[in-house]
Amino acid sequence: MARGVNQQAQRRWRDRLRRFARSKVSVAEFCRREQVSEPSFYQWRKRLAAAADERPDALPPQPATFLPVQLTAVSGLQARFPNGATLTLPADDPALIRLSIAAIAEARTTRGDA
Repeated sequence: MARGVNQQAQRRWRDRLRRFARSKVSVAEFCRREQVSEPSFYQWRKRLAAAADERPDALPPQPATFLPVQLTAVSGLQARFPNGATLTLPADDPALIRLSIAAIAEARTTRGDA
């Protein structure tokens, strides 16, 4: 950390950078709201990151960011039978699934225990 840096300023900027991480706004918008310059923001972020490299506990780790996922298709519905056979049906065809289940329910087993 550079000599003569005020501990109070460090604390203020750590808090500010934590708020930024939670804000989900651009650096420009965040700086406008906080009434600080963008160059100051980047300088302090770099300075505190360098200090964190020297002392890993200085800044808390950034939380993981998860992106929403949307499934567009499911490959199929599988049924495994006691004899090892597997039936795979398209998951997007409920009529075929109902028909298949009904047919299986009515079928006689080879062991005789329906």
